[in-house]
Amino acid sequence: MGNASTRPKGKYLNEIISKCTNLETDDAFQIFKDFQRQSGGKGKLSEDDFVTVYIEAFNGKSEISALARNIFHAFDTNHNGFVEFEEFVVGLSVTEACLVEADQEMRIKKMKWAFDVYDKDRSNTIDRHEMRLIVRAVADVVELFLGDETPDEFADRLFEEADVNKDGKITFEEFQKAAEHNDTLVNMLLPAPV
Repeated sequence: MGNASTRPKGKYLNEIISKCTNLETDDAFQIFKDFQRQSGGKGKLSEDDFVTVYIEAFNGKSEISALARNIFHAFDTNHNGFVEFEEFVVGLSVTEACLVEADQEMRIKKMKWAFDVYDKDRSNTIDRHEMRLIVRAVADVVELFLGDETPDEFADRLFEEADVNKDGKITFEEFQKAAEHNDTLVNMLLPAPV
């Protein structure tokens, strides 16, 4: 199945799978193969490469780029400006985990990942502007159930629900509590390609 240099090796693969409890070996090989193709064999994606891959997954909808850039930063856990294969596969594992069925550790990882997507300036808090940016980015790509609300009104409502102490910032603890009561905070960050 492919040449040895384009496959993750045993110990490395086992380490990755141990971090991704919902990932099977065959899936890991396929993800690795796709990642190598998408990275041009470099084994890492720059932010622009990542955005390009995301846009392609959404059939060329360039509107997804704002959300993709935030997701890139959430995947780039070592903050070196690239998403390496391990960061990519661990990020995918977290995003694909079902909150309802996930164990407590995976639920926290998924909520932390979502929090990091919103926290554009890496301040460890989410402000109203960041919430609006994400809701607008998602609304540009998929139909949110906004009802009569504009994306900003929808974002403001989500923000008010989460900002329990009304200090104008959402901490991870506030976000986690809000996400447990309103899964829209997490689920809207995972639009399916059309």
